[in-house]
Amino acid sequence: MMKKSLSYSAITLAVTLVIGQILLILFSEGNSIGSSVLFILMNLTPMLVAIAFAKSDGQKAVLKDMFLQRESIYSYILAIGSVCVYYGVSFIMGNISLTGGTIISVLVYMPWTILQGGLEECGWRWYLQPKFNIKSYVLKMFLISIVWFLWHIPIYRLPWITAGSSNYLIFYLMILGNTFMFGTIKEYSKGVLPCVIAHILIDSLAAAMLVGSNIVKIGILVAFEIAISIFIVKAKIITRIITILLTELLK
Repeated sequence: MMKKSLSYSAITLAVTLVIGQILLILFSEGNSIGSSVLFILMNLTPMLVAIAFAKSDGQKAVLKDMFLQRESIYSYILAIGSVCVYYGVSFIMGNISLTGGTIISVLVYMPWTILQGGLEECGWRWYLQPKFNIKSYVLKMFLISIVWFLWHIPIYRLPWITAGSSNYLIFYLMILGNTFMFGTIKEYSKGVLPCVIAHILIDSLAAAMLVGSNIVKIGILVAFEIAISIFIVKAKIITRIITILLTELLK
């Protein structure tokens, strides 16, 4: 499974890089239908490669496994909770700037965030996370965060992209924090829909408020995200052990 995770990561990064280079060469202005189609394809690469790999693994109902699983209420609570943590902690630290956008602008922006953010979770969380055959949850999250960060670089090299931070350290820290939060949601999910929802909400709300680039405050936010994620995952493991012990005792 480790070999699969490395192959998936390498191919996804390579395909994204190639599409990015085509965009830079042929559509440097980014204001044509061709550039829009290629940019959407670029963002869908993690999902499309995941579908191809899952099919090659013999998995048949891939989209059903991704989106139509009966999820626990906890996974959706964690999805909403991750959004509250991301913006709530930033707000408490005074690291939020309001853009003047309204709930209407958030809703208008939301369909775009599905294509350019939400659906990539099918690759990172649904396919890659389970394939990383590593016992340490922390190490697994760090490895996924590196892959996810490298994948973003060709996207943010496009001249018309203004999202994200020009400081790669700050950008990586924000990805690291979200990797832990989304990864924790996946630990409580069968499919990927709760992770997709969390990603869409975080991206969509950026139409109304932006998290600032103060590196100290970003560091505190990320440390909090990592700490609470580890606690929630450990709590699940402890609950599972207690359940097994009680089941054995009651036999």
